[in-house]
Amino acid sequence: MEQNLPFDLDALLVFGKVVESKSLSKAAALLGMPKSTVSRKLAKLESDLGIKLLRKNTRQLTVTDLGEQIYAHAVNILSEANHVRALVEGSKQQPQGELKVAIPVFVGIDYASRVGATFLRRHPHSRLDIRLVDNMVDPVRDGFDVVFGTGPLQDSTLIARKVFSLELFLCASPDFLRRLAEPVTEPVQLNDLPFIDFGFAGQRRLTVARNKRRHELTPPVRARANNFQVCKQYILEGLGIGAMPTQIICTDELREGALVPVLPQWTPQPLDVHMIYPFELSFSALISAFYEAACEIITENIARA
Repeated sequence: MEQNLPFDLDALLVFGKVVESKSLSKAAALLGMPKSTVSRKLAKLESDLGIKLLRKNTRQLTVTDLGEQIYAHAVNILSEANHVRALVEGSKQQPQGELKVAIPVFVGIDYASRVGATFLRRHPHSRLDIRLVDNMVDPVRDGFDVVFGTGPLQDSTLIARKVFSLELFLCASPDFLRRLAEPVTEPVQLNDLPFIDFGFAGQRRLTVARNKRRHELTPPVRARANNFQVCKQYILEGLGIGAMPTQIICTDELREGALVPVLPQWTPQPLDVHMIYPFELSFSALISAFYEAACEIITENIARA
């Protein structure tokens, strides 16, 4: 939408209020601004348009013929502005409209469906279009209102709100550990062992921490997948050591002993998951409502685990 107006729309609305109240002082009071500001805006509007809108003397204020015609248009603009305000205020009370969301497959179908159902149940005037994606997408370029993503933002025009952090732990199958020449007791040993890498966030170094000590490691990647279930199956098959979300999808395997922790005192860097959306949608009631549902369901999932 092009915006090549030769004048300030706000000044046009000020002009309309002056005509209605037939007084600069009354208009200023209604608008909540100093009389000098009203006078300045009117003078600037007349200068921009190159015409006289008002005739003023010590006793009265009258509108020129051309000013009357412009006032008629100003009334329509003011009416449309009020409609916009009413629509915005209404959306704050009850989110409505369609929200298009991209969620990575690693977050999981169960999580995405429960968040979507919670959101739709609470907001009957909303519509929701969720797409599960297997790579990073851009909300503006790819046509989404909201995307879930990891890692630092690459675009300053976007906003990221953290939904949850996936706490990770190192693990392997007992069979894989039995085949090793020596027990894994230090992080540096991982640099020589096959690693199962979760690949949605792109290739990155493995960082593990214990209290204030940190190690950055570069283990040889035997396999990579952008889905934790696939990674878990590789680890269960004894193909290498991997980092998995704490308990959320490994509860049964840990209980049964099919997976065992490796270096349990060393913690991999958490995987932060953010809701990302354009800055211009930062006041969207739909996005705020979806964020609330997303946070609530992850809390329930952790409690269930």
